[in-house]
Amino acid sequence: MTTAPSPVRSDARARPIPRQSGRSASELTPDLAPLAGAPLWVPGAPLSRSHLARLAEQQHGILTLAQCRDGQLSERQLAHRVATGRWSRPHRGIYLTVPGRDNFLTRATAALLACGTDAALSHDAAAYLHGLAGTEPRRIDVLIPADRRIADPADVRVRRSAHVRERTHELLWPWRTTVEHTVFDLAQMDNLDAAIAVIARACSRRLTTPRALRTALASRPRQRHARELWEILAEVEAGRESPLEVRFARDVLAAHGLPPGVAQHSIGTAQRHDVAFPDLRVIVELDGRLGHEGADGRHTDARRDRRASGRGWLTIRATWRDVAGTRCRLAGELAAVMAVRGWPGRPRVCRRPGCVAASVEC
Repeated sequence: MTTAPSPVRSDARARPIPRQSGRSASELTPDLAPLAGAPLWVPGAPLSRSHLARLAEQQHGILTLAQCRDGQLSERQLAHRVATGRWSRPHRGIYLTVPGRDNFLTRATAALLACGTDAALSHDAAAYLHGLAGTEPRRIDVLIPADRRIADPADVRVRRSAHVRERTHELLWPWRTTVEHTVFDLAQMDNLDAAIAVIARACSRRLTTPRALRTALASRPRQRHARELWEILAEVEAGRESPLEVRFARDVLAAHGLPPGVAQHSIGTAQRHDVAFPDLRVIVELDGRLGHEGADGRHTDARRDRRASGRGWLTIRATWRDVAGTRCRLAGELAAVMAVRGWPGRPRVCRRPGCVAASVEC
C-alpha cells in the first residue's frame, strides 16, 4: 500500500492510513474527516514544485521554511509571496499557502510544525482530534521533549515531557498523544469528576479500553489522582458510564458495605437500567443533570418505572445531590429498602465523619 509523505521523525517509516476505531467517516466533523496518513518529508532531499504543493496539501496548507528551501524557494521568493498576500506566516518559519484558511487542522498543524518534528499535539488539542471533546480549544497544546527549549508560538501552549516519543500515536497525523495518555494528561489538569467523565467517554465511544488505560496509567508514576483512577477504571470496566454512576458505586455502595449491583442491566426489555440488584429485584436510576430534564424526560422515566414495576421490580431514583451531598443517608435508605426485599446484611459506617448510614430509618 502506498503511503503519503510525512514530516520525518526519528522513528519515521511507511505508515498506513489510520482508521478511527468505532467511528465512521460520516460521524466525523468536516474538519476532521478523513484523517490522512502522515506525509513523508526527508530533510535535505530536493522537492519539485509539484511535490512541494502536494506536501502542503497533505499538511493542511502548511509548509515549513526547511521544506520550502528543499523546494528550491529562496528567502526572497518567500518574502514576496507573503508581501503580496499569496501566502501568510502564522508562526516564525511556518507558511500558510492558502491565506484565509482557518480550520482547526490547519492551525494545529502550523502549531505542531512550529515546535519541531519531534513534537506532538496534546491535552485539549489531542482530545479534540481524538473525539473526546466536542469544541475546539482556544489554545493549542504541543508536547516537546523535556530537554528542548523554544519560545511559545502565538496561541500555543508548549508543554514538556521526557516521554514524548512513547506517548505519541504512531499512525495519526498531525502527530498527537495516544487516546490513553491524552485521557491522563487531562486528568492531571482537571478535578476527579472531570477525569471520570473523560474516561467513561473514551471507553463508551470505544476509543480505548480499561485495560489499555491501566497499561498507560502504570507507566505514569507521578499521575495525579492515581489511586482514585485505578478504582475508577475498575468501575468503568464493570459498566459504569458516568461520573455519577462511579460515585454511586464507590461512595454509596462500596463505602457502606452494600451489594455492588449490576451496572447497565436489562430486565428483559431493550432499555438498560443504571444499577440493578437482581436477587432483590431492585433498580436504582441515577438522575444526573442531563437526560432527565423537562416534562418529556419525566414522562419517559415514569414509563420506565411502570414497566419495571409490572415485572416485579422496585425502582428507586437518586440525584446528584443525593450521591454527592448526602451519600451516607442515601446508603442507609437503600439498605432499609433492601432489607425489606430480603437482603440479610446491614450497612456499615464509612470513613466520613458523622456517617448516619447505620442509623437511618425509612
